[in-house]
Amino acid sequence: MTPEPVRIVVVDDHRLPREALCHVLASEPDLEAHGVDSGPSAVRAVAEHRPDVVLLDIGTPGPDPTSTVRELLDCGHPVGIVVLHTQSDLLLMQRLLDLGVRAYLHKSVSQGLLLSTVRDIAGTKQQTVTITVPSGSARAEAAVSQRSAEPARDVPPSDLLSARELAVLTLVAEALTNRQVAARMGITEATVKRHLRNIFTKLGATSRIDAVNKAINALVIQPPAARRGR
Repeated sequence: MTPEPVRIVVVDDHRLPREALCHVLASEPDLEAHGVDSGPSAVRAVAEHRPDVVLLDIGTPGPDPTSTVRELLDCGHPVGIVVLHTQSDLLLMQRLLDLGVRAYLHKSVSQGLLLSTVRDIAGTKQQTVTITVPSGSARAEAAVSQRSAEPARDVPPSDLLSARELAVLTLVAEALTNRQVAARMGITEATVKRHLRNIFTKLGATSRIDAVNKAINALVIQPPAARRGR
């Protein structure tokens, strides 16, 4: 039996970017996308289409973004919200994450990271968070690194690990085997291997040890000894 595709609502008032993003998403066999041009339209679309994920361009005209997010989360259908932004408004980011936004992605994010984030959010109800900000944004980097609830530290968007990938790599750093990682996370070994392939690609790593070392050097994860010493 073929699994149901992940349903996505794209919210952007600019037609060309909205249609382009819908095309990128819909070209994936496991995804389907529907575009709308405002926050109120997004609330209606969630009620009508019952999507798994909403991609919300924070610059879309309408109510305050926090109001739109509240309405989307209160619509009676569980949905993962991904905010797309072009500028790092740290106070707004904090408010939206506190409300329950599952990802806060800069629009320069790679296609691969966007797709993996959408799939991760649709595939788990865990309250994990992925954040990307413009590379070199020192204030944003500091703010992200200080959020104790964040599973991902700030690195250039094209290299940022998703929440699931970060969890896998953290367990790999503890010298757990693929089977042990799968048992700990409640996923299959094949899924662990897929996450590791993505991790190797994003970090430019050639082995598990190389990936762990690069992640530690980039401050994406802490060394095992440091975590045990907490």
